[in-house]
Amino acid sequence: MTDAPKTNNQYSGFLPPRYRNRPDGDDVMIKTWAVGDALSDHSVPEMPSSLSLFFDLVAPAAGRAGACGFAMLWLDRHPHEQPGWRLSIGHVGSVDDLERAVAKPLARLVDAMPLATFECENWHVTRPLWRKRAEPVKLVFWGDFAKHARAILDHGDGAAFYQPLGAGLRSDHVAASLPLLEDMLGDPFLIGGMGFEDALRLGVSLGRAHLIESWIEAGGAEKEPYFRPMRLWHQAWLANALIDPAVASLAMSGMPPMPALDFASDGTPANRRAALDDVSSWLTTVFFGDAHPALRNAFVAGVQNAVWLDSDLQQYLQAQQRSEILEGLMPYCRWFLAMALYNHLDNLANGTARDDQITFYATVVDALPELAPLGELATQRDIEQHIIRIDAARAASAFDTLVLPFCDLLMPRRQFDAARS
Repeated sequence: MTDAPKTNNQYSGFLPPRYRNRPDGDDVMIKTWAVGDALSDHSVPEMPSSLSLFFDLVAPAAGRAGACGFAMLWLDRHPHEQPGWRLSIGHVGSVDDLERAVAKPLARLVDAMPLATFECENWHVTRPLWRKRAEPVKLVFWGDFAKHARAILDHGDGAAFYQPLGAGLRSDHVAASLPLLEDMLGDPFLIGGMGFEDALRLGVSLGRAHLIESWIEAGGAEKEPYFRPMRLWHQAWLANALIDPAVASLAMSGMPPMPALDFASDGTPANRRAALDDVSSWLTTVFFGDAHPALRNAFVAGVQNAVWLDSDLQQYLQAQQRSEILEGLMPYCRWFLAMALYNHLDNLANGTARDDQITFYATVVDALPELAPLGELATQRDIEQHIIRIDAARAASAFDTLVLPFCDLLMPRRQFDAARS
């Protein structure tokens, strides 16, 4: 995805901005230290006073150095290692520049408690580790990151479009700032309206959240600390993904307001699932009704097949489960492909197919040669008969790399009157 185009409409200046100076994830270096001694158990302890002082000092110090980055304190929830404090500092630039930017507050922390280097990697490598084992406790930004965070958290309508604020969290709560990491370092969402893949991603995010809650409930209190990082990071991704639909809905008359997710620290899986159901119902009402069947079916497919479509979850599946999920996915894969082919071949017959669509279709046929005999005069029955000849394994391997992008090229994007500036 590319950065957001500038929008010119009556809402410009009143809506939250996108993050403009988006760095490549490879250019964001993150150094992590193990802080202090290992903890005795997985209960959440009080933050040591020396760490609290470090967080009071680090953002002003890094800001004076002209740096752009963040610091995050987290508890390590790895199931096979002793729990303990971890301090991660992210910086747009080199590790040497990172250490220079925070040298003074870091030196005071070193004098107060032992630090040992834990890991030093870029954003792309670090984020998967965090999603598996990091329970965020404190997060602060500086530089351009801090400016963007303030633009979101201090916005007058923030509670209407930003999930943590809508749920009543203080702006300095770690769950309020966590989605902003994805907003500033992840792929921009809903660029130029809502497309086919956008609808699928929203569905996957809701289905994924439901699955995680089911696993937490099945594991009970003993396993909950190990699932907590996954739940918190996925909830943060969902909160970020919902910013743009919520902003778009602000200009839709007669539509209900976006309901809030459950961010309560003492919340239960049942309560969080109920909140997810409310959000899903809201999305269906506002964006995925009968007037937009392609988007609706993409959304439903994502909700129902998240465990297959989400790479973060596939590592937890047994071989038998993969087979079952593959069978459940096939009707959607075939439906999506048939819909795209029917539209594309009709466009070819009418001379309205774009060059990028024609080029991409050739790539699809190279990977799925069963489609090669189809021509401009093919009927819907012809299309279905050729699609059914594609075996499930090859169709599944082509699903996210070919079928979904092809659908996104063919299906019209839903345009909105209000979009982030």
